[in-house]
Amino acid sequence: MYTIIVTGCTGAVGSAAVRILHEKGHIVIGTTRREPRESERSLDLGSIASIVAFVDKLKTDGIKVDCLLNNAGTMERHFELNDDGFERVIGTNYIGTYLLSRLMIKAMGTGLRIVNTVSLTCYTARFDKNFFNVDEHKYSQLGTYANSKYAVMLFSQELARRTCNPVNMTDPGIVNSRMLHMDRWFDPIADLLFRPFCKSAESGAKPAVLAATTDCFMQLFRGSKHMEIPQRWNKPELAAWLYDETERILKEKGIEL
Repeated sequence: MYTIIVTGCTGAVGSAAVRILHEKGHIVIGTTRREPRESERSLDLGSIASIVAFVDKLKTDGIKVDCLLNNAGTMERHFELNDDGFERVIGTNYIGTYLLSRLMIKAMGTGLRIVNTVSLTCYTARFDKNFFNVDEHKYSQLGTYANSKYAVMLFSQELARRTCNPVNMTDPGIVNSRMLHMDRWFDPIADLLFRPFCKSAESGAKPAVLAATTDCFMQLFRGSKHMEIPQRWNKPELAAWLYDETERILKEKGIEL
């Protein structure tokens, strides 16, 4: 039996993951940006202050966590900066995942399992060293989301290389969730023609549950299977740059890792 944190526990995949993990006998701590209910805790991955406060509260309460399942994420229609000065999607999906993972490892030690959520959109990512400098005038809803998930893919591999912590990745696939709503004119058409063929939330959550409870590590979980990271996404030099650059940026914000 593990104690597992599931971020974004009120979303479609997150709530399904919490339910499945509970059914398997695990202790689950869900996090949400909303008003937390019983067994949930408040956490906004788009806020450095919220992440630091969340980890500090876990330590103060003496809670030992076995696994961190980074499920929370966002896809924004328009360019917007968060309170820390980062583009909101990059700040939540990547920087929030990076910071929470690093702080949790620092607090819980090398036994902590990390599971990071990536996406099929990684296939369309156009990732380079301008990643953090999102151009407001060239902002792309899907493009920025894809780049944020590609960054999570690179970070996961580098985290495994630099620490003794077991790391896995999970790809839920295309799930019938609020995330599919693009705030575009074609949403009603997509709801009618596309959504019925998407995965259920439970199907999308199953690879995350497997990734969190398996004895296999540095694997990408999809459906009921897992595989080594595809060679096209294995870029150690770029991953090392991203890891160090993120740490440097956070240090400028007063975060010592």
